[in-house]
Amino acid sequence: MSTMSNRDIERLYDKYNPNNVRSGDRVKVTLGSLSYMARIVGLDLDLKNKKLFANLKLSDTQNRLPIRVDCADCKISSAPLYAGHHDNT
Repeated sequence: MSTMSNRDIERLYDKYNPNNVRSGDRVKVTLGSLSYMARIVGLDLDLKNKKLFANLKLSDTQNRLPIRVDCADCKISSAPLYAGHHDNT
């Protein structure tokens, strides 16, 4: 089993993260015709499948939506998380 340096891991994060999302970002997740808002709480690198997954905290906990998605399905959003947030009524 080979070990990877932090620099190599960072390059893989950049390679599998086309939208350049990071932990803490508010994102719009689009999965086919389904789209929803969430915040990224963590990122997981999957070397076997060559993907970077985002672990999400949903803004709407009433709906049953995926909380672990491919980072390629997430786009950074500047929209408020919920109505009334930052004077958005």
